[in-house]
Amino acid sequence: MIHTRVLDCGLTVLIEPVMSVESCSIHWLLPGGNAYETPDRIGLSTLLSEMLLRGAAGRDSRQLSEEMDRIGLERDCGISQRHAWLVGSSLGKHLESSLALFTDVIRTPELPKNSLEACKSLAIQSIESLEDEPQHEVMLHVRRRHHPPPFNRSSYGYLNVIQDASIEELQEAWKRGFVPGGSLLGLAGNVDPDAITSHLNTLLSGWTGDREEPQADGAARGGKGHLKRESSQLHIGMGWEGPASKDDNSMLERLAIRVLGGSTSGRLFTEVRQRRSLCYSVSASYRGLRDGGVTSLYAGTTPDRAEETLEVCEREIDRMQDGVTDEELSRAKIGLKGSTVFGGERMPARAAALVGDQYSIGTTRSMEDRLKEIEEVDRVRLNAYLANRPSSDRSIVLVGPEAPHEGFEPEEPLCGRPEG
Repeated sequence: MIHTRVLDCGLTVLIEPVMSVESCSIHWLLPGGNAYETPDRIGLSTLLSEMLLRGAAGRDSRQLSEEMDRIGLERDCGISQRHAWLVGSSLGKHLESSLALFTDVIRTPELPKNSLEACKSLAIQSIESLEDEPQHEVMLHVRRRHHPPPFNRSSYGYLNVIQDASIEELQEAWKRGFVPGGSLLGLAGNVDPDAITSHLNTLLSGWTGDREEPQADGAARGGKGHLKRESSQLHIGMGWEGPASKDDNSMLERLAIRVLGGSTSGRLFTEVRQRRSLCYSVSASYRGLRDGGVTSLYAGTTPDRAEETLEVCEREIDRMQDGVTDEELSRAKIGLKGSTVFGGERMPARAAALVGDQYSIGTTRSMEDRLKEIEEVDRVRLNAYLANRPSSDRSIVLVGPEAPHEGFEPEEPLCGRPEG
């Protein structure tokens, strides 16, 4: 059973006890993502996430790390478009201590000025390493074209903003974003809901604040872009509209995309890679979001095969309108059920699913709920959805040597200069 509790401070806590495990995982979202940043200062939240674990409540970075290590608290933090996040896992018997330490990090971080240059260096190294991960890079370019601002930003920020950011700006970003209103806390594992709710009410007493959510500022750019780079490979990224998480068609899209390209038995892999040997990697995925969804495709190929690869991929996408077979649907269901069960047996994934569901659809789902959603889909319903699925323009980005044909605009580097 999943418990939803709203604390005295306004924080929503989602708790799923799993008493068959000894651990408990924490997934804490705060309204501090880079969509809140002004267009000329994108990168401050990136730096802030680097600074978060460098001391809290009077402890320096080493002291904080030693206290966390002493109770075996595994931890990480970062940002997305809408949220700053802090995640961790510990033994259930150390959950109260873990939450106390995370509370210190969130409410009273040190943000030491003498760590700022080191954090800037790490952020810059991450930007410089993007070329070493071309699949990741090309999909970030697709996101920038496909989504409207400010939800099209990457978590890397802009180089010049990171270089000249001040500690005062980071302190101000922390004050605005690390508030209980708009925050979500997910706990999954060996946890007593009543005891932990009481503990959190005490820990977070006096924590106040709220933040208005960012809104779309204009339309998505869309279209086709090409980032020229001398290479023996060419990377193709594509994105198009999918249903929102709360849409009744979300599960239909999820299963359809598994048929298209979710595994080595998918149509893309079979047709593009195995039969035609056009690329060394090809896949498709769907992600439902609160206000919409995106379906995406990646293919890695060589410049001389790029045009045919692109054509065949688009043809396979269009062919989905003709429907799927019973065998394809059965295989997709088995695969999706498997990944659902595997995720449900991992406490970090369960904690993330709790807050993800609450944010995107306004409620939570157990693993059994998710499995039931999969099982209820039949081929008639899925094929009717595919036959009538609204078409949408595809945002396409290439990273590599010359584009295979005209119609691709020059693509600007991701982190070269601020928006505006």
